[in-house]
Amino acid sequence: MERTLVEMREERLQKLFSDCQQQVISQIIGPFGLSMAMFEDRNGGNVTTVHNFGREPDAGDGSNSYVAERDQASYSKSREEYSANKKKLGSIPASTIEKVETASGGIDGYTNKELAPSTSTTDRQYDADIDHVNSKKSVWKNKAAHLAFETGTDLDRMKEVVHSKENLVVTDKSLNRSKGEHSLEDFAQTTNDGVTNADRFELDQESCATAQSRADQHLNSSINKDLLRKQGTELLQTGGKQAALMGLRQSLGLLLTELVNGLFNEFKVLIKAGVEAGKTLFEEIKERLQRVIASVVKKIPAAASQAFQGGVSGFMSNLITFLINNFLSTAKRFVTIIREGLLGLVKAFKMIMFPPKGMTSSEALQEGLKVLTAVVVTSVGFLLQESVATFLKTLPFLIPVADAVSGVLIGIMTGLLSAFLAYQLDNLFERYRYAYDEKLLDSIAADAKLSDKFASDMVSQAEASLAAIAKYAESIKSYQRTGETLAAAGMASQATAFSLDHVVSSAEAQVEETKEAISYLDETEAMLDDFLNKR
Repeated sequence: MERTLVEMREERLQKLFSDCQQQVISQIIGPFGLSMAMFEDRNGGNVTTVHNFGREPDAGDGSNSYVAERDQASYSKSREEYSANKKKLGSIPASTIEKVETASGGIDGYTNKELAPSTSTTDRQYDADIDHVNSKKSVWKNKAAHLAFETGTDLDRMKEVVHSKENLVVTDKSLNRSKGEHSLEDFAQTTNDGVTNADRFELDQESCATAQSRADQHLNSSINKDLLRKQGTELLQTGGKQAALMGLRQSLGLLLTELVNGLFNEFKVLIKAGVEAGKTLFEEIKERLQRVIASVVKKIPAAASQAFQGGVSGFMSNLITFLINNFLSTAKRFVTIIREGLLGLVKAFKMIMFPPKGMTSSEALQEGLKVLTAVVVTSVGFLLQESVATFLKTLPFLIPVADAVSGVLIGIMTGLLSAFLAYQLDNLFERYRYAYDEKLLDSIAADAKLSDKFASDMVSQAEASLAAIAKYAESIKSYQRTGETLAAAGMASQATAFSLDHVVSSAEAQVEETKEAISYLDETEAMLDDFLNKR
């Protein structure tokens, strides 16, 4: 491996510091700074669902915060008493009565008996009544009907469905007036003096079932069709708006993050390095600003890509919020979490399932988990933000800026935590990824240490051997010098011996000569003595 584990750990640590800066700026500029200015999240999302419409009022004015503003009037209308609106639903149009009587074929819709012809001077064909299978009262109490028919505007659509021929049957007058506003099933099972209405009026079970099924089907299909039209239109409108805002937020967030980071880094270098020689401070700042702007311009294609992803995420988050609200009521903070978290989830899924070119599946999983971690941390941050803002509002001087300050504080916290968790994930993955290599490196390092020690010992031995050889050479030279000295001494001894021999010979000769001289002197002295004695 080209890099050691120590170098990789140091590199990750440096990346942690850089990521902390990036994450904090992104969290403040992105989901916090821009979200508060661009989005107005509300309980229940942007489109009212039947589930939320059916919730009881949560405010003293009878309103429901989970119902969109445009549906509040219908919500209030659905809570009004039926008795106060009975007359507003009107009566069956004469044209509809004629169609229903003609379609009946002269057969009672409940008993399957023949109807008696009308004996009155009216335009009625039979001496019978027209009954609402699903009574006006039961339709009025249907909350989904109020939402679908938008009764807060007018009651025309509800009247049309209530008085439709599919909800009407021709039946005996006494039966109709006895049934009243009851449902057909309740009416049939009601007893009087121990006898059920089904027996008293000789109701035909099959005819009743057919009439009820036809009425229910028409009512439900009308509600569903109107809801589909209404909610579909609203989803497209609000989803388009959400997509535009989300796309704009993502692209602006990316460009602003690049701008702020660029300015931060350039001015950090400027403060550290100072103004370049030969330039004024203004020229230096201008040059650095130009570099920052150039780097931001280079990010425009990436910003366009982010805008598209953000747009898709915004539209999908609006749709998902709506789908969830069909079963569960989501508070506005959860609406925000769905919107903000969906983009991260899409990015993580895309990263894990479709790794970029040049990235292994393990690396893609690592990066995807880092994105998911940021999503979770950010979501927790959103949950805490409201509590933090509430706490800050307890301080009078912070009330005007409590929301903004809480966003910044939570942004810093989530940014730092996201960076730290990403760092830990990197450590975890690299620990497992290089676990075998790390052991191998440790073994190699241990072998290298042994080899280094052996080499060091060999060098020491070699140095000792070389030192010994040098000493041997010096000894040889010393022996040579001693030999030369001895040779010189020998020669000197020979010379001395020769000289001594010569000296001895000379001395002996001189001794002989001295003896001869002494003998001569003795002879001379004797001769002198003789000469003197003779005189």
